[in-house]
Amino acid sequence: MNYLAHVFLSGPNRKVQLGNFVGDAVKGSSYKNYPPDIAKGIQLHRAIDDYTDRHPAVCEVVHR
Repeated sequence: MNYLAHVFLSGPNRKVQLGNFVGDAVKGSSYKNYPPDIAKGIQLHRAIDDYTDRHPAVCEVVHR
């Protein structure tokens, strides 16, 4: 389900979708080695994960 959510939130650009899909597998600054749209998707993946990990509802569930 996580993969589907990431692809859905990527918008219509297939290269951004691909980057967002593989985002967990790309570590550190190695995203810079990818074409610009794929790198954008990887960065979007990280931003989505950061947002959800800090969301109060998620924090509450993790605390429980």
